Amino acid sequence: MNLQPLRIEAGWQVDYNQFYEVDPLPGKESYFTGSSLLILKNQARLKSIDVEWSSEGELSGEYRVHVLNYLENYTAKSDTYDIAPDWEHPVLVYSTRSRLELVDQLESLMKTLPIYEDPRICSKRGVIDQPSESYRIELENKGPSNELLARILHDGNAKIQSLLIDHTDITKEHLAEILERSISKKVKNKALQRLNSQAFRH
Repeated sequence: MNLQPLRIEAGWQVDYNQFYEVDPLPGKESYFTGSSLLILKNQARLKSIDVEWSSEGELSGEYRVHVLNYLENYTAKSDTYDIAPDWEHPVLVYSTRSRLELVDQLESLMKTLPIYEDPRICSKRGVIDQPSESYRIELENKGPSNELLARILHDGNAKIQSLLIDHTDITKEHLAEILERSISKKVKNKALQRLNSQAFRH
C-alpha cells in the first residue's frame, strides 16, 4: 500500500510518516495503529502538526490533528536541537473521518499557519540566556519591583530591560532609573521615549 500523496510546502519537513492511501475498512486495521500516523515540522515557524487515529486500531475512529507551537533546546554534547511541543495549549485540534478532507486541511495549514515567536530570552538559537530569562519569568508573574529593577540593571541584558520598559505597571521612577543606569544606548532612548509619552507627562 502506498503512502498518502501530500504536497509539502517549503519550510516543512516530514519527521514521521505512516499515513497511507487507505480508508478504514475491514481488514485494514493495521494501518490505523500507533500513537501518530504523521508528524510535520517547520523550524522557521516553530510549528508541528501531529496526525493520529483515535481510537487506535478501531475502524470506527477518526483522524485527529493537533497543531502545536514548540520550543527548541540546544544540547551542546550532541550538537542537536530537541523540540518541546506545547501539548497543553494546542493551536488547533481538528477531527475528521475523511482521508481526503484531512489532506486538504493539512495542505492548507502548511500554507497559512503563522510564525510562533519564542517568548524566552535566548543568547542564541535554543540557548537560554540566564539570568535574564529568570527575570522575564518573574516580571511576567509578579510585575516590576524595585528589587527586580536593581537585578535587571545589574546583570540583565538589553532585551529584559526593554521588556521592563514595556510593562504596563512600570513607574516613572523606574524609567528614570533605567535612563540613568542602563549601559545600552538603545534602552536609554526607549526609556526616554516612554518618559516623554502622554502617560508620564503629569
